[in-house]
Amino acid sequence: MPELKRGFGAAKMNKDADERTIPNGEYREALNIQITTSDESDVGTLQTLLGNTKIEFNPLTTLQLSANAKCVGSVADEQKNRIFYYVKDKDNFTDYIFQYNLNDNQIVPIVVDKYRVTVQVSTINSGATGTVRSFIISDLGNSLENITNVRPGMKIIQASFDNGNSPVSASNNIKVISLKNFGTNEWEVLLDDFSDSAVFFNTVSQTQGQIILEAPKALNLPDKLITGINILDDTLFWTDGKSEPKYVDVTRVQTHSSGEIHTKYVVKDEYNNIIIDSVNKIDFRKNPDYIKEEHLTVIKKSPLYPPTLLLSNTSDFRFDSAGSSTLTGTIEDVFVDNNDDPLEAGTIKTVSFNQPIPDYEVGDVLILRRETSFEQGDLDDFEIIVELLEFNPTAATGKIKINFIKDLAGHTFTTPQDFHVIIQQEKPLYEFKFPRFAFRYKYQNSQYSPLSPFSEPAFLPGTFSYNPKEGFNLGMVNNLRSLYVMDFVPDEDTLPKDVIEIDIVYKESDTNNIYVVKTIEYGTPEWIARGSDINTKSGPDARTKGALLITSEMVKSAIESNQILRPWDNVPRSAKAQEIVGNRLVYANYLQNYNLR
Repeated sequence: MPELKRGFGAAKMNKDADERTIPNGEYREALNIQITTSDESDVGTLQTLLGNTKIEFNPLTTLQLSANAKCVGSVADEQKNRIFYYVKDKDNFTDYIFQYNLNDNQIVPIVVDKYRVTVQVSTINSGATGTVRSFIISDLGNSLENITNVRPGMKIIQASFDNGNSPVSASNNIKVISLKNFGTNEWEVLLDDFSDSAVFFNTVSQTQGQIILEAPKALNLPDKLITGINILDDTLFWTDGKSEPKYVDVTRVQTHSSGEIHTKYVVKDEYNNIIIDSVNKIDFRKNPDYIKEEHLTVIKKSPLYPPTLLLSNTSDFRFDSAGSSTLTGTIEDVFVDNNDDPLEAGTIKTVSFNQPIPDYEVGDVLILRRETSFEQGDLDDFEIIVELLEFNPTAATGKIKINFIKDLAGHTFTTPQDFHVIIQQEKPLYEFKFPRFAFRYKYQNSQYSPLSPFSEPAFLPGTFSYNPKEGFNLGMVNNLRSLYVMDFVPDEDTLPKDVIEIDIVYKESDTNNIYVVKTIEYGTPEWIARGSDINTKSGPDARTKGALLITSEMVKSAIESNQILRPWDNVPRSAKAQEIVGNRLVYANYLQNYNLR
């Protein structure tokens, strides 16, 4: 009897036809099989599927999860052949994200959120009577992670000492403000002296014991399963219907291989290298910061206030003695000789300035006109152009050289006359415009925040001068020639730690287009400058920084149209489902807005 061979190249299950009449290439029923598709001889054959593989948790020999540790979510990255697991270990007061690499069969911790630690206290340093300013922790048999996991922002929730006293409660709200090396295997923990209740020890003579500290959770994993997880390149996105949707870029975290030390969030340069500060000071944008929930939430903070503008009608940004940005002055003098003839060009003359004294500098070219001529609307009468050779603002005197003097025939100026003095200037900026300025943050992951509110118009009116023939008033022309945009870097408590750049933008009153003037990178002079350093008479809040001098109308680029109508990021407070659709993160079954009370 001939041998019957049948292939299954059609890869089609057929339950409708009788088993005796099923076409070649189809099959009646199958379970746990796959159809081989290849260019080799086994094409169209049935093969069994691979089953589950038991993974031993042995690569992490130092990490011991408790018996109650629970996996609350997982996602497979088929592109890079790896799996991510979310593990909640309440007994160890730690949340984890682990990565299992199928290529090398290794499990490594990606994110470790250790939110409670216990430390041994060897010394208490007292401040005022009954208060404690700091305490010393030593490696008294404790593992290293209990020392390194103490970090700023942690709150003391419990303290117990050798004599059995427990003189602190959670209501004391005592927080750690800094941690510094005190000696060999010793660290000094500085406490917030300005908290409402720093008096938490009954007696400061108690020197040895344990202190338990707790920090706000970063991952904040739920007790139940995570309801939505996606992976895009090296970024994990998840939501659980309990807290804000979160994400983490696995290339932006620094985690010890032991899995016992709280993860740090790092800022990297354009070459993907961690930026290290050479200056011996804490700088969380150059040194890794302990990861917090604000680093992980999908929604990012945006500026809440407009920048401050400091305006000047000079290209080199100067102020007069009254603190105003107008650089106009007056003198009373004679510019004719004894024969009532105008002084010749090149004549050097000493003059006295009236109060207030303008902020003139040697080398300025000054224009002198009769003050009465402004009242008459004739700007060309009696014009004199001089160069300032010497200037003494204390004595209100200066030495000038006459460069040009208009023909004064028909006029007698043998007696001192009042002259209006202005600096000869370049063409004003935004001469017929009303520009407004704003700013936005750029985060480490290249995400941009919404724009801040826009400032008031940067407008300096010129001197009132109405020309009846043309019906034009020069006072409505912008006399701005330079300005400082300031206060776009808030205090360290407000500015997110992963902001690496700030865009200064502007728009005009007659168009909806928004343009980037300049991008301010972290650590540049424009970033660290304070408004009070620019001008002591009109400085901003001392806690804020940022000052950009603008002397031209040049712009860097235009902002995309979809960013113009983006007043805020529409991210829900919580969501039970999410998906990535067309490169967009989409949420479902979500909670948004707040109740008004």
